[in-house]
Amino acid sequence: MLSVLSFATSAMFLGLGLGRFAFSPIVPELVEQGWFSADAVQAIAAANLIGYLLGALAAGWLPKVFSERTICLLSGIAVVVSYAALLLAFGEVWFWSWRLLSGVGGALLMVIGTAAAGRELTRIGCKQFQPLVFVGIGLGVLFVALGLPTLLACGLGASLAGLTFLSAGAVMVLWVNSGFLRREKLHLLTTGQHKPPSSSTTLLIILAYGCDALGFVMHTIYLPDMLPRSYGHSEVQVALSWAWFGTGACLAPAAIMLLRRWVGPLDALWAAYLLKATGVALVLTASDPNTASLSLFIVGIFTPGLVILTSSALSSITRPDRYLGLWGAATATFAFCQMGSGMAIAAVSESGYQLALLASVGVLAVGAALTIAARLIPAGRKP
Repeated sequence: MLSVLSFATSAMFLGLGLGRFAFSPIVPELVEQGWFSADAVQAIAAANLIGYLLGALAAGWLPKVFSERTICLLSGIAVVVSYAALLLAFGEVWFWSWRLLSGVGGALLMVIGTAAAGRELTRIGCKQFQPLVFVGIGLGVLFVALGLPTLLACGLGASLAGLTFLSAGAVMVLWVNSGFLRREKLHLLTTGQHKPPSSSTTLLIILAYGCDALGFVMHTIYLPDMLPRSYGHSEVQVALSWAWFGTGACLAPAAIMLLRRWVGPLDALWAAYLLKATGVALVLTASDPNTASLSLFIVGIFTPGLVILTSSALSSITRPDRYLGLWGAATATFAFCQMGSGMAIAAVSESGYQLALLASVGVLAVGAALTIAARLIPAGRKP
């Protein structure tokens, strides 16, 4: 079990923590130090979101061509190479291409890596530990909040070199603990009874996951700009608030286990959407740093928390051989909505973020309503 969890943790730390979140603090430095214009940097940042969408779409058919072990290891290597390549400042297209590749690798690790780890935990009788598969997301965010500022103080080149070496270390952990993937196909079709899933139930859960993507972009991308601009928070206060986001993300597996015990596994999903909406709404009154920290802590819990619950919900209503396709479709929906949300917020950000925050709260509430509707549909019923 430890080997499986080590694999999953390194996959999430590498694919999302380093591959995606670690680049966000680098973006303003690229502008400030004259590497690129503000418009060019926005395009480079968007490349990762596009890559994430492409990777999620490819996750459904790539395992039919390559083994899961090969895909996961190559995806991890893609993140390492992408940071190493950025040390060679060959222009905007060069940066854009490598950030795109990093996004593809992150999505493949999210879909294929976590699905493989979850199946292996089920096979060895440790299904109750599946939420821990996603703990690497929180560790990555916490590193961005606490460790990356130290690297940035040493300069952009040192930061990119440090991220390259750290990514390489994560790939080594991924490789050492990937032995179970060689046997994965032998256990892909596990025994056990599954009720035929309603297509309406599946669709509603996936659409709700898209609402999560629409509602969380403000906190994960734009809040570091909003807090100082709208509320006058200092850089130290913003960094501390972001550290609380990482702390919440690290505690997500334990929090989700407690939520399931409190309200039951079937109701935990819609409850998580409402709690996350509450966390986002707190920022509307975050004139003091403590409120902002509380908001980020709550959203930090339910950012990987809703990933855990959505993955679990899809796994519980479908056969193991169909789960990878559904999880890939859900991740692609998430990636598409995330990209659309980012572009929409960027378009209105000059006039402030209040409208975007209100919209985020609203779509998360819609997500809760969709999951409640999915809960009420009898198994096997067709639309």
